[in-house]
Amino acid sequence: MSKLLPEEQITLNTYENVATIWADSYSPAQFWRSELKKFKKLLPQGQVLEIGCGSGRDARELVALGYTYTGTDISTSLLKIARTQLPEQKFYLQNVYDLSFPIKFDGFWASKVLLHLPKNRIGLALKKIKSTMKPGAIGFISLIDGDGEELLDESWNDGSRHTRYFAYYLKQEFADILYHNDFELLDYNFKPETKRLRWHCFFVKVN
Repeated sequence: MSKLLPEEQITLNTYENVATIWADSYSPAQFWRSELKKFKKLLPQGQVLEIGCGSGRDARELVALGYTYTGTDISTSLLKIARTQLPEQKFYLQNVYDLSFPIKFDGFWASKVLLHLPKNRIGLALKKIKSTMKPGAIGFISLIDGDGEELLDESWNDGSRHTRYFAYYLKQEFADILYHNDFELLDYNFKPETKRLRWHCFFVKVN
């Protein structure tokens, strides 16, 4: 696995330490209901790669939509939960910089994951994602609205404190990044969840 930068390793350590809490408190099922509906319209069927599958919440929804599913994550603790919840699905320990499969996928789902990559590595990640996709593949990416980057120390439900790295993007900022990495922006919607968590939702096609 490619060497992580310090801020990425800090974030990974947090997910390893709070995997059970995260799986129990993560946004409710079908949080992306309208986004999944739009994704299904753009990609009615096919093989979908989820990047950053976590504990498998979105995996369950993607499988229910009829896709042939493959999930990846870099947290062994979260993958263990995902494999327990969805034992018939395929989950692999891979980070986005090392994605490697014997097939090309028809689409990808990258929800709340690329926001943990330093901005100076986002191009590298997008190029690697593209290399795993068929021409014309459909993708979904969600990111937090904002500007800059930070290591954020947070209090968790059990009273512990842990740190994660976040990269924030303005809509046009990330749209330009997509364009320069040969992704076509097909559709977009803005999804406020809390005062801090205001989600950019990008629906893209691999050129």
